[in-house]
Amino acid sequence: MSQTRQPIHVFPKITLKLGVWGRVGLILAIVTAIASYVLYHNGIRYKNREKSHYDELTQQVQVLQQAQHKDSDENAALQQQVKDLKTQITQLSAGLQPEQQRQWLVRQVSRYVELADQQLLLQADAASAQMLLEVADKLLADHPDNNLLSLRQAIAADKLALVTAQQLDKTGISLRIDALKQQANQFVVPSRNEVTRTGAADAAHASDNSALARGWLAFRQLITIRHYEQPIHPLLADDQRWLLQQQVYLALSQAQLALWDNQNSRFHQSLKEVEQLLVDYQQLNSQYAAILAEARTLQTINLDTSLPTLSHSQQAIAELTVNSSLQQVTAP
Repeated sequence: MSQTRQPIHVFPKITLKLGVWGRVGLILAIVTAIASYVLYHNGIRYKNREKSHYDELTQQVQVLQQAQHKDSDENAALQQQVKDLKTQITQLSAGLQPEQQRQWLVRQVSRYVELADQQLLLQADAASAQMLLEVADKLLADHPDNNLLSLRQAIAADKLALVTAQQLDKTGISLRIDALKQQANQFVVPSRNEVTRTGAADAAHASDNSALARGWLAFRQLITIRHYEQPIHPLLADDQRWLLQQQVYLALSQAQLALWDNQNSRFHQSLKEVEQLLVDYQQLNSQYAAILAEARTLQTINLDTSLPTLSHSQQAIAELTVNSSLQQVTAP
């Protein structure tokens, strides 16, 4: 009787007998391990990315600091150059002779005096001329020199002459002319039609009166009464009346332009033209008489006011220039 041999197991067989909760715990342990690995790997990646970004920002800051140091060095160099230039200017100014400084200052003052004289001659603007003289006097005050006191005295005399000179109120005169122009657009010279209607109204009114009144009206139509001590007032048609009105307005506008252009003859000629246009109608309405009276009043204004000349300053500058030329000639 033979016996069957059983196989021999070298390694023992391990059999885990786990229940339901054991299997669940095992699964959770495996999932936890996987999640921990993923989180650790992502943390390492985020850390490396932030580190690279920090390194990049650090490099940029270093570049900016280097640029700032470079700019600071350039700024210091420029400031040193400015200081050197100021030192050179100071040395040049100190090296100038007093006579050369005086000549330069006289030339500057002479230029301002010439501009002031042009304002007086071309524009009749005393205010601008006075401002220019103020600037010239300020230059002399900033550079005191006893040899230029005569020039300051001359400028002061010219400034006083400008202050005391007669000044025209051109703005006020222009506003008065504007008022006349408005009245010129409003006044109406009676026309033939208006006079005819007035005569017809008188006839109708006379028809209602007594026989004596009708007889007097008939008598007035037969004869003409003329007063030689009074001017004859012409009657105008509507188109001629409008034309006269426009002529008065244009003459006043021409006088206003002549006022601002300092044309004295044109100013008076235009106002005279207004007077000639309206002189025949001054008895018809008080408005016409008022316009004529204002125009005649404006004719008494003389635009050629005697503005002073800057003779004192010009004479002082000429004397200083001549003395400077003589000194240069006689200098060894």
